Amino acid sequence: MKRRIFASFLPLLLSPIVHAQVYKITDLGPLAPTAINTWGQVVGSLNGHAYMWTQSLGNRDLGILPGGTFSSATSVNDLGVVTGTADGAGVVVSFEADMPNQQCSSGLTQPFRWTQEKGMQGLGTISLIDEGSDWCSFAFYATGINNHSQIVGYTQLYSLDYQWAFLWTNASGISTFGSNWVPTLISGTNNFNQIVGQNSSFATYGFGQAASWQGSAQTSLEMLGDGDDYSSSANGVNDLGQIAGWSTTAPISFNGCLGDGGTDACPVHAVLWTKNGAIRDLGTLPGDTFSIASRINLLGQVIGSSGNSLAFPYGLQASIEGVPEVIGQPFVWAQRGGMQNLNALIRAGSGWVLNSASDINVWGQIVGSGSLNGQTHGFLLTPRL
Repeated sequence: MKRRIFASFLPLLLSPIVHAQVYKITDLGPLAPTAINTWGQVVGSLNGHAYMWTQSLGNRDLGILPGGTFSSATSVNDLGVVTGTADGAGVVVSFEADMPNQQCSSGLTQPFRWTQEKGMQGLGTISLIDEGSDWCSFAFYATGINNHSQIVGYTQLYSLDYQWAFLWTNASGISTFGSNWVPTLISGTNNFNQIVGQNSSFATYGFGQAASWQGSAQTSLEMLGDGDDYSSSANGVNDLGQIAGWSTTAPISFNGCLGDGGTDACPVHAVLWTKNGAIRDLGTLPGDTFSIASRINLLGQVIGSSGNSLAFPYGLQASIEGVPEVIGQPFVWAQRGGMQNLNALIRAGSGWVLNSASDINVWGQIVGSGSLNGQTHGFLLTPRL
C-alpha cells in the first residue's frame, strides 16, 4: 500500500513546479509546527507545551516533565517517537566515575523522549569540564531523532568559550562529540546514523563550518569560498546523504553580522551538498539577498526561507552561535523547477500568508507557520494529485 501511494506522488514530486495551486493547505490552528514524519504526524509547540497533530485526532498536548514549566517538540520519527526539550526534575550524570551524580529537583533543561506507551520521559544531562559547576542550570537542547530513536542536539554556551554536540542512545545515554569550540551546533540525523550541523575550532572560533559525522569521524563540508572568514551550517540530511543548509558567499569579519556593517556584512545563501560533498548554491527568490535551506527529503526536495533581512534568535551572541534566520518567504526547491515561493503555489484568495517552512516528508508534505486572515496559524501543505 505504501509503495502504491508513493508511486502516485512520484510524477508530481519529480516534475517542474510551474503552476499555482500545487498544494492543498490544511489549517493546524495555533500550533507552531517543527517536524512531520512519513505518516503525516506533525509535532510542534503550543502555549509552552509540546504537541502532536494528526489528521484523525487534531492537536494533542504531550505534557511536561515532573517539576517542569515548559516543553517544546522538535522532531518525530516514523514510529511516532517524539523528541524535544523540556525542563523539570532530572539527573546530571557525572563525567568522573568517583564523583556523585547531581540530582535536580526541578529546572533541568534536558532532552526528552515521548512515546505513546510511556508518555514524556526526561533524559537528563551530563556534567562537563568542571565538576564544581552547577550543572542543574546548564541546558541541553534536542534537535533530531531517527528511526532507531537515537537523539541528537547541542548544549548552551559554557563561559562563552565552549559548546558541545551530543548523541543519546538507549544503550549508552548521552555522549558528546565535536570540537567543543563555539559554535558546535547539531541540526539533525538520518536513519544511517549520519549527523549534521556546524563545528568550529580554536583557529575558527566564532566562524562555524558545516560538518557531518559518522560515528566519531567528522567531515567538514565545502563552503562557497575559501578561508577562515567564511561560515556555513548543515541543517538537514536525508537517507541518501544529501545535506541542505547555508554558506556565506563572501568573507565576513568577526561579529560583522551585528557590527557596523549590519546584516549586509553577513551574506548567506541556501546550499545543497551531494553525498560526495560537492556544494551547490541554490540562490534566492527573485529580488532577495539572503536564503537559508532548513530541510531536505528523500527525493532531494529542499525547503527554507528567502528574503532581504536576517534575524538572530540568540541576540548579541548570535554571530558566535552561528544561527542566523532569514526573514522573508518560504521556498521549496527541486532539481527540476528550481526555487519556488510557496505562497505562489497555494490557492489565491485563501486568506493565507505563509511565513516559514520547518520540515518536509518523503511525500512532499510541508509544515510551517503563517497567518490566516491576520492570525498566526500552523499549516500543512499536501501536494495535489
